[in-house]
Amino acid sequence: MSDNIPFELQAEIIRRVLPVKSLIRFRSVSKQWKSLIDSSEFITHHTLNQTQPKHLLVRYITRASGFRFFSDDKCLHEEKYVSIVDDDNFPHHKFSPVVPPTVKLHAHPFMLDCSHGLVCLHGWSRDRVKRKKLIVLWNPLIRKSVCISIPDHQRDDVIGFGVCPKTSDPKIVKITRKAKAKVFTLSSGAWRSVLMNTPFKSLHFRNTQVVIDGVIYWLAYDDITYKLRLCSFDLASEEFGEVVNINIAVPYYLVGRPRNICMYNISKINESLIVLTPDGFCDCNVWMMLKNGVSQPSFTKLFTLTDVDVDVDSMIGFRKNGQPIIDHSKTRGFDCELKVYEPCSKRINGLGIYGSAFMMTSYTESLLLLNHSYSVIH
Repeated sequence: MSDNIPFELQAEIIRRVLPVKSLIRFRSVSKQWKSLIDSSEFITHHTLNQTQPKHLLVRYITRASGFRFFSDDKCLHEEKYVSIVDDDNFPHHKFSPVVPPTVKLHAHPFMLDCSHGLVCLHGWSRDRVKRKKLIVLWNPLIRKSVCISIPDHQRDDVIGFGVCPKTSDPKIVKITRKAKAKVFTLSSGAWRSVLMNTPFKSLHFRNTQVVIDGVIYWLAYDDITYKLRLCSFDLASEEFGEVVNINIAVPYYLVGRPRNICMYNISKINESLIVLTPDGFCDCNVWMMLKNGVSQPSFTKLFTLTDVDVDVDSMIGFRKNGQPIIDHSKTRGFDCELKVYEPCSKRINGLGIYGSAFMMTSYTESLLLLNHSYSVIH
């Protein structure tokens, strides 16, 4: 760009560039451009732009090449990741992101959720002697990640993750069965206690979450009232919301059985919260939450998946147009194809991805972690 153009005008032009890959290339133009794009102010401005392209990140397992049965501890499978651009050309624009070393510290990483372009994976470390619960925050597009160790983690602890919509600061929240909570902020690199004003002791949580409009939501089952509930945590105010009853009937054969919370799940379509409930043993109801400006939200049924052998666990996410992504590998074997369901035509189309144990999250392009180095925070 000509030196005759004031840098302030250059900066304004650069701020209007959305694709992350273009901005990464622009960093090599000059020291001024690199300093601008790497700055916290620029990253925050870019992150809070809601018109970024959307992607689906899929994690799955395939048989290792030269698969054989071993008597020792050699790995019999390979973990793979593929990112699919969620646009009009879906699913033809795919690429395999470079998996950072921090992700490989996990024995079997669980894909929790994504917020502002950061994917959150958590699980136990591979070290069998000093096993730790680890969380990895990973930006697949810029190949950056940070690993955080969760102190004193217990099996029943609830984990949440999201990016503060006001500061673009990634946060992790941990809730214990004793109704105590701690929050980790990446900017501080430290954990601290926060006040809980919600009675969580009677609740049994699903191990999934969604982040919508700067709020983390968890699905839970109350073993006192026998009802499904939504629990929330505001990432800006760091306050826990009231426990909200979900006005969806629980089937009679599940009443009083808190362990069957696994037969329900929570997801999202764009910025709308979705609850998945069983309809028989092989069908699934899809409900969308309607806030309507009231404290007690209502739910409307979008559709029911029938005659396609789909239970709650088979639906691993949604496209931005509302089409569900389906994993049949749990019932049909190892080498299954990931598929997308079209509710209007009731057609199921393959995505050309074969394996098992599929997990998926949707993410937008982001520059978060660009000014962070690879690190493990204990």
